[in-house]
Amino acid sequence: MGLFSGSASYTRYRVTGDVPAAVKPFALEKLQWHVFHEIDPGTLTDKSTGWVSAENMSLTKFDDMHFAKDPYMVFALRIDTRRIPPIALKAAILREELKHREQAGRERLSKKEKNDIREEQLQRLLKKVLPLPAVFDVCWNTTAGEVLFFSTSKKANEEFVAFFYRSFDLKLKALTPAVLAAALRPETEETLEKQPQFLTIHHG
Repeated sequence: MGLFSGSASYTRYRVTGDVPAAVKPFALEKLQWHVFHEIDPGTLTDKSTGWVSAENMSLTKFDDMHFAKDPYMVFALRIDTRRIPPIALKAAILREELKHREQAGRERLSKKEKNDIREEQLQRLLKKVLPLPAVFDVCWNTTAGEVLFFSTSKKANEEFVAFFYRSFDLKLKALTPAVLAAALRPETEETLEKQPQFLTIHHG
């Protein structure tokens, strides 16, 4: 579920680094530089990542209405992927190898011939596969210096953190319960480390 749904799960981050005072125009410029682009079906590209509107996954132009609601900036990360099922690729390769062996009158093909066949079938099938889109809402609270990423998927979060840094040159630190607890009581971890550890053994 995303930002505009009735219920949502998210991961919370703190923005670290040199955030410009005029963060809105800065972010707008960076978003436009890294907007999402559709995968060209005529290419072998299997993945495309970029920013889109949180209200419309096909909208890649940001303005006040679709981007900033002070002190928040709202947008989304879109990741499109094309994937060929391994069994489909294997079947296509085996079928083509058999055809080549029969035409050449040989029982075996060279390593180069096999590699060429695999590449040809990969290209052929990839051009037929439709991209599968995934969209994750993002809410940046510029006053608090925090970002909400509306997904708890480990893989999605890893891609988000990496792409956020690539786009804004700013790092994100996940605000886990442990991090929040340490921020409230920074002396807690040091105190626990100094305390002796006891092991109690009960005899029957």
